[in-house]
Amino acid sequence: MNCARVNQVLDAWRDGELDAKTSGEVRHHVDSCPVCAALEADRAALSKALREGMPYHAAPAALKTRIRKSLDRSPAAPRRRPTWLQTAALAGAAAGLSALVTFWAAQGPADTSSTEQVVASHVASLAGPRSLVTAESGERHVVKPWFQGKVDFAPAVKDLSEHQFVLLGARVDHVGDAQAAAIVYRIRSHMINLFVWRSSAGDGAVAETRSRGFSVATWTEGGLRYSAISDVDPADLRRFAELVRGR
Repeated sequence: MNCARVNQVLDAWRDGELDAKTSGEVRHHVDSCPVCAALEADRAALSKALREGMPYHAAPAALKTRIRKSLDRSPAAPRRRPTWLQTAALAGAAAGLSALVTFWAAQGPADTSSTEQVVASHVASLAGPRSLVTAESGERHVVKPWFQGKVDFAPAVKDLSEHQFVLLGARVDHVGDAQAAAIVYRIRSHMINLFVWRSSAGDGAVAETRSRGFSVATWTEGGLRYSAISDVDPADLRRFAELVRGR
């Protein structure tokens, strides 16, 4: 069980819709992962707020009576034996469903996009100032060496203040199961998390996407994966990504 999978089944788990084995795996992961624990806490807080804040309107007693009378008057549908055509159709549908299940099982687990993992880590970091920044500094010559001994790579840390992107500091985080460096910037009132982690993919252009209201810009360079995420306008995030890349 990893962060991406927990993110997919978290609501079903909270609603008690998972089997015992999967529920146990989710419980174990949430107990050991601060990122997913923060997501679960957010879900719990949202559920509590909805229960306590949403208005409740009871149905009138007369409606209940009318529904019961209507049901009592409804004639029971006569039971009929299925025709040979219906039986054949049901058998064909069952065979098709069986083939479909077999096909999906043969495919193995689907690949999970790192975008959802980045979003999960970003949301968790916004829980409070202590979650967002561990090493608080606007000096790149302070932030960059801070990662020495904490991650086994050297992420790019740039001073982009002249372009309105103010360096706030950094922390060590995770993207899914991968350890990641997180460099934090601010533009106006918007926070930008720049996640960096090891990748075997070749260098590539910036790929932009949207997920849950966040803009995400991702690229690979020098054996490292960079993913910038924020609720800022996509054009601003695109400009940020190009500045980090030195373009």
